[in-house]
Amino acid sequence: MNCELSQPDLSRIDLNALSGLRVLVAGDFMLDEYVWGQVERISPEAPVLVVKVERETRVLGGAGNVVNNLVGLGAQVAVLGLVGEDNAGAVLKTEVRRLGVDPSGLFTDPERQTTRKTRVVGGNQQIVRIDRENQHLAAGWFEQQARHYFTDILPDLHAIVISDYGKGVLVDSLLAELIHRGREQHLPVVVDPKGRDFSRYRRAAVITPNRKEAELAVGYPLSRGDEVLRAGRELCTACETDAILITRGAEGMTLFPQAAPPVEIPALAREVFDVSGAGDTVVAVMALGLACWRDFLVAAHLANTAAGIVVGKVGTAPVLRSELAKALQSDGTASSEKIVGLSELKLLVPRLRAQGKRLVLTNGCFDLLHWGHIRFLEESRRLGDILIVALDSDDSVRQVKGPGRPVIRASQRGRMLAALEAVDFVTVFSSEQLPEILRTLQPEVLTKGSNYPEAEVAGGDLVRSYGGDVILLATTDPE
Repeated sequence: MNCELSQPDLSRIDLNALSGLRVLVAGDFMLDEYVWGQVERISPEAPVLVVKVERETRVLGGAGNVVNNLVGLGAQVAVLGLVGEDNAGAVLKTEVRRLGVDPSGLFTDPERQTTRKTRVVGGNQQIVRIDRENQHLAAGWFEQQARHYFTDILPDLHAIVISDYGKGVLVDSLLAELIHRGREQHLPVVVDPKGRDFSRYRRAAVITPNRKEAELAVGYPLSRGDEVLRAGRELCTACETDAILITRGAEGMTLFPQAAPPVEIPALAREVFDVSGAGDTVVAVMALGLACWRDFLVAAHLANTAAGIVVGKVGTAPVLRSELAKALQSDGTASSEKIVGLSELKLLVPRLRAQGKRLVLTNGCFDLLHWGHIRFLEESRRLGDILIVALDSDDSVRQVKGPGRPVIRASQRGRMLAALEAVDFVTVFSSEQLPEILRTLQPEVLTKGSNYPEAEVAGGDLVRSYGGDVILLATTDPE
């Protein structure tokens, strides 16, 4: 395939710039449910497997997973979509709210059911998927309310993502309104498409089909490089977009800018566990990259890097800013990846719980780290599968220990703790944030040194209120 192989320097990209961006995600919001269990026998009633259920988990899917990715990268998000007047719709809104996103743009239609995909997994093998959904076009009242909502939030937006799964929410007239008014405001409108007719997305900034979606749109297979080139050019011209980005799995991506030669972006060499949700990650990062740097090549390479991260995870999972930053830095270390903010932990915890992990949390200053601390952390880790250390900020240490402390700054204390094998994650916090951390993460176990009376353990009552355990462990002062 005759493409340019251009690689911009991403090492100097400051991902902190993404924090001030506000993105609208419009489209088909879904609830992904997982029923986990073990298969030990065949049913006597019929030749089917019997799954002994061990746990059930729910995560945001479809457009909701785009929201997950945007929040994980530090952006602010607004949402626009439809849910049913049912329990699944209520759960979906709760999950959106848990991410710190206002769900008021998710309108409730009593005539629809919330799109729900239930996967039954036995012994880490998906056995069956059960879909509950409507695909009829949204009622006229929704389009009217959606237009009003869009008008209200438009002045504060930096980008728009259209996440189309063909469930009838994005009617043609609403799509045209979102794209036209977004372009009027010079906002990048990034589309994850569905169906044969890409003319519905005419004048979007970029459309991001995968190979199968592109084949459906052009009507011929894309098994050779010259066919991919032909398809990209055809779609770019027909849809009058600024660019087309065709994602091709293990073969990487091909970017077709309207006014420049196509660019081939090789896939990152990494082990692939699950491609679920990779397209959601691509549109999220493309939108942020274009909003921040106004460069299609930079945005596409960032999206490619992010996609390489998420395919290395199991199940539908977002990319986190710390993960992307580490991937962009040649001198990144595993220990630096362990240091995360509370917003990132909010995204990590549901995924860890979906994998059946038991969470242990401890908090403290850890200013003068000694072998007693290390033994305490190792014993804490043995009480579960994941150990999270909430590390007191410099101001908090000063309040507790007095003037002259801490001896070691929080950034350095965090790196030392993260370097320990027993520690999975470190988050720096102010002492007054502890109740918020415990309510948000709800660890199964809270550990503290036995030099504290159990009745005086901060947050102990809160942990016990939801059924967690407070465990005191011996600590040894340095000799």
